[in-house]
Amino acid sequence: MRVIGRGGTYLRVAKPEWTNPLDTSFSKVAGGRWNPPTEFGALYLNRTLDVAAANARWQHRGRAIGLFDLQLDRRPILISLDVPLSRTLDVVTDLGLRGLRLPSTYPYGIGYERCRPIGRRARNAGLAGVACRSSAESTGTRWLGEELAWFDHAPRLSENAPRLPFHVWYPDLTP
Repeated sequence: MRVIGRGGTYLRVAKPEWTNPLDTSFSKVAGGRWNPPTEFGALYLNRTLDVAAANARWQHRGRAIGLFDLQLDRRPILISLDVPLSRTLDVVTDLGLRGLRLPSTYPYGIGYERCRPIGRRARNAGLAGVACRSSAESTGTRWLGEELAWFDHAPRLSENAPRLPFHVWYPDLTP
């Protein structure tokens, strides 16, 4: 496993009704890409605004009610967090992917079942999380940017700015 340092400002897309959007307990129950259900929690973060917007769209793919069908006060908010410089698993660089025996096309076509054991090994090794290519809107030849899965045993994160409503943070779609 290749380790890579990550820290700085990261973004969390959250539903406005969540009482504690930094709580990892739901992730622990349901699991995610990098954490198997019931084993440990992870907080899923976005490195850039473009990745956050893609994840907001991705969360509504295939649903009867799309992101832009939601009432304005039900659309996702954006939370900005300070992440301390930490050792994370490298699932971003080609060298990191090769070390994990993931294809160069990762994340395209790679499901949770392949990622969860890798996340388990990273957490058991004491790493703070997994720095990875975002799967939101990825193709076999392109990925939009980075995400960070921050494990529940890592230091608690703190918000560094006021929470932003959707109409303020979401990129303007007009040409």
